[in-house]
Amino acid sequence: YNKLGVITDIQFLLFMLFFSVSFAQNWNGNISGTVGIINFKARVQYELPIESNMSTGANLNYYFVNWTGPLIEPFFRFYRKKDSNAEGWFLQGKLGYGNLKSLDEYFSLDPNYSQKRWSTFGGGVAVGNKFSISDVLTLEILGGLRIYSGPNFSEDEYDLDEVGEDLGWAVTTGLPLDLQIKIGYQF
Repeated sequence: YNKLGVITDIQFLLFMLFFSVSFAQNWNGNISGTVGIINFKARVQYELPIESNMSTGANLNYYFVNWTGPLIEPFFRFYRKKDSNAEGWFLQGKLGYGNLKSLDEYFSLDPNYSQKRWSTFGGGVAVGNKFSISDVLTLEILGGLRIYSGPNFSEDEYDLDEVGEDLGWAVTTGLPLDLQIKIGYQF
């Protein structure tokens, strides 16, 4: 924890990695990843089969520009094929939590500025398809909608800075469109 009692990005990532690995030790699954091009981020996903046509897992995202920090998204999938969650069409529902840093730090002229951290909560739905490229490699394409709570640091509801911040959130980290292409390893 830092001086304010907030979990740091590194602590959050290490906790989620430990949780994912310890939870997955006795299962076969799929691990995949990607890098976001429009809003620069890294995403690692672990998927765990739970039935012949269902799976659960989590995406661990780390945003590097605008509102920076980690965002975890646990999900549940239902595959169309009755006998496989290794490939094919699926429906996905997810929830999410992020611990992000404020964009304000980039615009502050105050040398004593203390960077603001805040939490975002949300979720979404998507449809996708996982393709088997080889015995162990997969390609996953997903599209859907997601909604996350945005930053709210201003006390004046008509503050022009807040309008700009809300718009910036909606077209970057808080973008409601969820489009993903991931390369994965099936084991």
